[in-house]
Amino acid sequence: LRWYLVNSYYRSLIGGGADPERVVFVSMHADSLHPSVRGAMVYVPGQAYRGGTYGHVGRLYDRREVAELRYVKFSQQEKERSEGLSRRLAARMIEAFTAADLPVHPYEPVRNHVIRRGRAWTPAVIRTSLVPQSLLLEVVNLNNPKDASLIQQASFRQKVAVAFLDALKRHYGDAPRPLVSASGAR
Repeated sequence: LRWYLVNSYYRSLIGGGADPERVVFVSMHADSLHPSVRGAMVYVPGQAYRGGTYGHVGRLYDRREVAELRYVKFSQQEKERSEGLSRRLAARMIEAFTAADLPVHPYEPVRNHVIRRGRAWTPAVIRTSLVPQSLLLEVVNLNNPKDASLIQQASFRQKVAVAFLDALKRHYGDAPRPLVSASGAR
């Protein structure tokens, strides 16, 4: 039901006059990959993985948000635009995490699909989101002992929150704090 809620809220914001270019959707998670891998990764809605019409029926989906817009489908132009905008925002997230000396996945930290059990797919919460700038942010890998320890620390979570806000500010050209590298140089 999450994507129905996201779409309902987005449509409400736009209907209320919000600038669609300044609306983002970020679903934050902690991944569970191989223990040797650690750090943040960002998934964007890959255009190649958004072909078709998405929607559900049944008792579970008897909700106002679902009735507003039961099915979603995207044109090729919408898919391309969304992946491009989302990739740009994802790059800002990775830059901000790196500058804050937060762990980042060492190989392709920005991806447009997940591969699990031999199947490639984009998570439904971003695949079906109407918000053109949609991300699924994996902050840490819970199977990695270092990451699992970090996520339990309030200071680490605060550092993630600050990096997240810095990324948004930089994305929109607002005046964020200067990025600080791991060595402390600005």
